[in-house]
This record gives sequence, structure tokens and C-alpha cells, in this order.
Amino acid sequence: MSAAVRDRIAVVTSEIVMAIGCFAAGLLVILGIPGVADGLRAAIQALFGRPVLPPDQAKVALSLALTPIATLVGALLYDRFTRALDPGPLPPLVPAAQQPRLPRAATISLVYLGAAVVGSYALGFLMQLLGAPIAEQPLVLELVAAGGSALSSLVFSALLLAPLGEELFFRGLVFRRIAHRAGMWPGLVTSALLFAVFHGNIHGLVVYLWLGLVFAGVYVATGRLVCAVAVHFGNNAITLLTLMTERATGGAG
Repeated sequence: MSAAVRDRIAVVTSEIVMAIGCFAAGLLVILGIPGVADGLRAAIQALFGRPVLPPDQAKVALSLALTPIATLVGALLYDRFTRALDPGPLPPLVPAAQQPRLPRAATISLVYLGAAVVGSYALGFLMQLLGAPIAEQPLVLELVAAGGSALSSLVFSALLLAPLGEELFFRGLVFRRIAHRAGMWPGLVTSALLFAVFHGNIHGLVVYLWLGLVFAGVYVATGRLVCAVAVHFGNNAITLLTLMTERATGGAG
């Protein structure tokens, strides 16, 4: 094994350890500091609890909101920690002079959104044929089935908190640091793997891996993190609409 390969492995390993540690610290901040989790629960009830969410639905809504919020906190910790290790600003993924103009970036984003959706359905079909069907997270299905305020809390988490928190952490920081220190491909693969594993859905692992690659891909193609956020938002919106349509169709039947 060459010295260059060993250096890349060391970089990737260190970034994985730091990312996991900072995410865990984010969870500890939310769950470990007295009153934080209760404050989040109260905020969810205030925003979406009209009528008041039943305790079981409020608990599910809080569980879904905790992960992207912990990811946001973890991203801030990761940024501060890595800045202490490597003083100075992290270079942009794509120099500003090489980034496409906004109209072209928007077109590229639409292409990647199509790739995210079509690829996810294709993988789902393939896994079905292989006898290992992909399943949505049970908590998501529970809130979709509940409808009303419970569904509103899911929409808020899936369309705002998740795209912002996850893209900042996995693409804006982890991917960009690894790409800068070890190369583009190690960054693409590692950030996508972390993104997939952090979702904690073994039955959807292959789809999350694909989505992680797509979101990183649009970031590379445009140099704009906002494009990755937009594609992530669009994919989640289409997924939610599909689940809601299936629920309505099933209810009508």
C-alpha cells in the first residue's frame, strides 16, 4: 500500500470519527441538558398541536425532529472542532469563477432531482425483485397515517429541518473537508455512507446511499450548497406526496 493511499485512509477515518463524535455530542446536548427536550416538545405542540397532539404522536414527532436538530448542532460542533485543528477557512468545493450561473445551476438541480427520484424507484423495484423490499421509516408512516397536526410536524421536519441540517453537515462540511484533504471520490463515498447509516433505516440503506451520492453530485456540479438543499427538499416533498397519496387511495378503497 502506497503512502498516498495510507494518508487518504487516515484522513477518511479521522473525519468519520469526528463526524460521529460531533453528531453524538449534538444528541447529548439536546437530550442531556435539562429542559432542552421538553422545550422542543413544547415548541412542537405550539406549532402543530392544534388540536393538541396526543402524547404518543407528540413523542413520535419529537423523535423525528431530534435527528435533524442534532445534526445541526453536530454540524456547528464539527465546524468549530475542525477549525481548531486546521486554522483558516475551508476552501470552497468549486471556485466561484467556475460555478455555473443561477439559471444553469437551477437546471442542473432539476436534473439531479429527477435522478434522485427515478433512481430511488428503480432501486426499490430491484430490491423488491431480489426479495428484500425497501421500507419507509415506521415513524414517518405513523405520522402520515395520523394526518392533521401530526402530519404537519412531519412536513416541517422533512422539508425544512432535514434538508438544512443534513446538507450542512454531510455535504457542506464532511464531504467538503474529505474532498479537500483526500480527494473528490473518497469524499463522495464517505459522506454518502455516513448519510445512509445515520438515518438508521436498514431497509432503506441502499436508497439513502444513492441519495447521498446524488446530493453530493449536485453540489459538485454547481458548487452551491443551496442546490443540494433544494434537491433534498424536492426529493422529500415528492416522497411525502407519494405517501399521502397512497394513504388517501388506501383510505378511499
